[in-house]
Amino acid sequence: AQDAYGNTATGFNASGNNITVTTSLTGAITGLGSGVNNVLNQAGDFTSGVANLTSLGLKFTGTSGAGTFTFTP
Repeated sequence: AQDAYGNTATGFNASGNNITVTTSLTGAITGLGSGVNNVLNQAGDFTSGVANLTSLGLKFTGTSGAGTFTFTP
């Protein structure tokens, strides 16, 4: 998580500012959040401003190839 100046927001809490994950690829994003699979929405999702998507359980099932993943508050 970054602030408006590009600095790491070390105290970021996703429960107060949910982050939605989308992709340009065809498929499904699962394994994140509580009740919503493509949303980071738990207080512990970020540690010192960084979300470890592997340990949080992010899974993408869909087409392979070049694409982007976007994280939007």
